Amino acid sequence: MPEPLESKESQVQALEANSTQIIAAAKKGYADFKEKGTVVVLRQLEDNSSKLEGWQINYKPMSLIPNMISDWKEAGLQDLIIRYNPDVSVICTFLYPNGAHTSYHFSAE
Repeated sequence: MPEPLESKESQVQALEANSTQIIAAAKKGYADFKEKGTVVVLRQLEDNSSKLEGWQINYKPMSLIPNMISDWKEAGLQDLIIRYNPDVSVICTFLYPNGAHTSYHFSAE
């Protein structure tokens, strides 16, 4: 798998700076689809600032993830989704143009 185009520290900064939007997208997505999934954060090659725009944050239910991330099962994202409780936590996946991705599981509190 290709390497993400930014460091884990930059990803965590983006999570912290946009946690309210990410949690809202997760709750709405789960309510709309009635299926566990992940909030996908689309990242650019340039300007990976910690402030995310609305189009960069999308909920993808488990059934649609293979359309975006081909190796999601091998990379452990499937296991994260199966084990998480959407009522109290969120799974967020950073996705880059080179196909790299990194997933985080965190509390919605």
